[in-house]
Amino acid sequence: MLQADPTLINSVPTDPLLGQTLDDKYRLEAKLGVGGMGTVYRARHLLIDRAVAVKVLNPRYGEDEAARERFRREARAAGRLQHANAVTVTDFGETPGGFVYIVMELLEGRTLREIIGKEAPLESARSVSIMLQASAAVSAAHDAGIIHRDLKPANIFVVQRSDAPVIVKVLDFGIAKLAVESLEEDDSTSLTQIGAMIGTPRYMSPEQCSGLPLTPAADVYSLGVILYEMLTGAAPFTGSSPLAIAMKHAADPPRLPREIVAAIPESIEQVVLHALEKDPSYRPANANAFRQELLETAEKLGFEHAAITSGPDLKMLREVATQSPSGRLVVDISRLRERGVFTSGADELTVMKSPQELAADGQRNNQHSSHAELRRPFPRVNVNLPRSRKNTGMIAIVTAVFVVLLGGILLLVRNSRTISPAVPNSNAAGQATPQASASPSPAQSPSPSPRREAAKGKAANSNANENENANANKKKEDSSFFGKIKR
Repeated sequence: MLQADPTLINSVPTDPLLGQTLDDKYRLEAKLGVGGMGTVYRARHLLIDRAVAVKVLNPRYGEDEAARERFRREARAAGRLQHANAVTVTDFGETPGGFVYIVMELLEGRTLREIIGKEAPLESARSVSIMLQASAAVSAAHDAGIIHRDLKPANIFVVQRSDAPVIVKVLDFGIAKLAVESLEEDDSTSLTQIGAMIGTPRYMSPEQCSGLPLTPAADVYSLGVILYEMLTGAAPFTGSSPLAIAMKHAADPPRLPREIVAAIPESIEQVVLHALEKDPSYRPANANAFRQELLETAEKLGFEHAAITSGPDLKMLREVATQSPSGRLVVDISRLRERGVFTSGADELTVMKSPQELAADGQRNNQHSSHAELRRPFPRVNVNLPRSRKNTGMIAIVTAVFVVLLGGILLLVRNSRTISPAVPNSNAAGQATPQASASPSPAQSPSPSPRREAAKGKAANSNANENENANANKKKEDSSFFGKIKR
């Protein structure tokens, strides 16, 4: 009978912090990950019953008072950094037992390291979209005077929710700077310690590998390495040891990305190579300059959707839009592009009013505003329906037939009125002769003269001829009209 060795189960190490509560507020429930600087736990804020992430600094750094002070200073700097693509730091603390920790928002999704490991190479549009969001967070850090110094796929988190677009979050702001400062004081020449303290050397800039002073351009180099790896599925430099990788960063040119994946646009390749320049002065000066270069290239390639992280404000939209009677702003996309605001490529953008404006409109016309403002915009298309020539011709023919028939009926009625008096007169003339012959005195009976009889016969013949001609002309007209219809 097969049975598991109980010694193997008992030998599994357990984390002593699991189940512990830090400062009577944060109960550590599960371990999420382990890094060079510390361990990340899923925790619960007991006072408000909310799930959070807590990163506990490695005890070997916590024993150094100077390191704790630097960590505290950097935690405050990260807490001041408010950006949609930067992880939100909500608290910092130090327990009586010497544990130093940072409390952050709990994210759901995958790290970029996991995505690259399973799906690389990523298509260009997707890679650019992720990098535009990540570089926006790094740009905000540079504006706040923070150099990340530990940018790598494991520190970029892709938040995926079923009811919202994908959002990229950059992690570990400030902690990397602490690690570098500690390194510079302890042993600035040890590449092994660099790898252990601030991440894998294949994402470090040449000056960082050499222990030189760092500028924001060092983060730009790291972003270039990450973009290179997303596009090609491999880092530009690898080696059997951290020292071998560092030497390649300092001296070797990277292989062209298009040699690995031919589908990569040439303009995107140029952006990557610009960020991987050996000399920091030849690279974009900071993350904002790098992002602008990538954004302009993405726009030319039709990757405008990659730039959508937040919409333009209402003031800018009013400057480039016209307002419809219903209160919507119809925005000219070409004018938005001229102002440097990029959209998803739609031909028309409908923007709803602000809540304050909606409230004001509601006081004037609650019923109208509730339906006009809250309904979802949709494209409107004017469709011109062509008229049917066949139907129009048939209608004309039927109308003409009706007019002709009506005219024929009227003509027949008129002719009947004209002919009906002549018939009785003719009969009366025919009956007048027998009445005259019946006179008792034949001598006194008037006998009609030959001229008068001839005149009467001529008049009757004339009337009969006119009627026959009229009927013949009518039949001729009717037959001619219907002949045209049949043709």
